[in-house]
Amino acid sequence: MITYKNIMENMVEEMYEKMKDSLGCCQCERCHNDIVAYALNRLPPHYVVSRSGALYAKTFTMEKQHEMDIATEIAKGAMLVRSNPRHDEERSCPA
Repeated sequence: MITYKNIMENMVEEMYEKMKDSLGCCQCERCHNDIVAYALNRLPPHYVVSRSGALYAKTFTMEKQHEMDIATEIAKGAMLVRSNPRHDEERSCPA
């Protein structure tokens, strides 16, 4: 079976993992997902087609400009989440 995948999702997740300790905000699942969703909604999708079960090939290489664009949107998302976290007060996570 041939499937498609938006590899921008993987690239944003990878960049978030590299940046998360320097973002200065909560790293709970809700805040993580809010930051990643914020970035993905502001970056163009990049779909690739592959066979089911096969590892996807990154045809879209992480060029410096792409890295900068992704990092910028993650940082903006982190600022927004830091100023208005959506996790419960009693379940608040330290920065």
